[in-house]
Amino acid sequence: MRQSIGLVLAAIMLAIGIGLAGFFGSQTILNARTGANTAAVKGLSERLVESDKARWSLSYSRTERDPALVADTFANAEAITTRLRSILAEQGFEEAEIYVAPLVRNDFDERDNEGRVYDRYYNISGSLTVSTARPELIEPSRAAVLDLAREGIQISEDSLDYSFNKLNEIKPDMLREATENARIAADEFARNAGVTVGGIQSASQGGFEVNDAPGASPGSTQKLVRVVTNVSFYLEN
Repeated sequence: MRQSIGLVLAAIMLAIGIGLAGFFGSQTILNARTGANTAAVKGLSERLVESDKARWSLSYSRTERDPALVADTFANAEAITTRLRSILAEQGFEEAEIYVAPLVRNDFDERDNEGRVYDRYYNISGSLTVSTARPELIEPSRAAVLDLAREGIQISEDSLDYSFNKLNEIKPDMLREATENARIAADEFARNAGVTVGGIQSASQGGFEVNDAPGASPGSTQKLVRVVTNVSFYLEN
């Protein structure tokens, strides 16, 4: 009796094992077939756009050693500020687009190897920043500002950044174009394989990149906007 029960249990376990093996075998074939019947491709969309914002930072300073000339040195730096404001106004900038930081005094000591002071001087420095939605005004203004060097007024350009902030306006068209380009690539692949392209299995997009336009001349306000989509299409026999 015990031997018969053992044989029955062994038969049941064998049947279950065969059934599970058949199930997993079927799943493996189905997944492999599903994978073989798709094509993963990339689609690219690029646009040349004009920057719509600019930020231009300038700085200037005057150095003096005579403590009795502090007021004159401040007045000299303030005159540079006034001159810059005047030039920028002549170039078409509005007062609201110009930010002038307060003048700052810094004192310096020069010491020898034994720590003895051999020179003292102070520096009066100022800075001005232009933030504008009219980037086209920047380049002509740069020439006028930097030309102050002819008068012995040294202006330093700390930074000049152009930016494009209307990405949301072009995103839909660019994503549509990138997806269409992905389908073109999939169609080419399918023709070579003797099949046709069906619907989309999955799709994802990379981040939008905004960079300086390749080969742009100095002072150019052009930007290159770029996005890549990753799309998997079903392939049909």
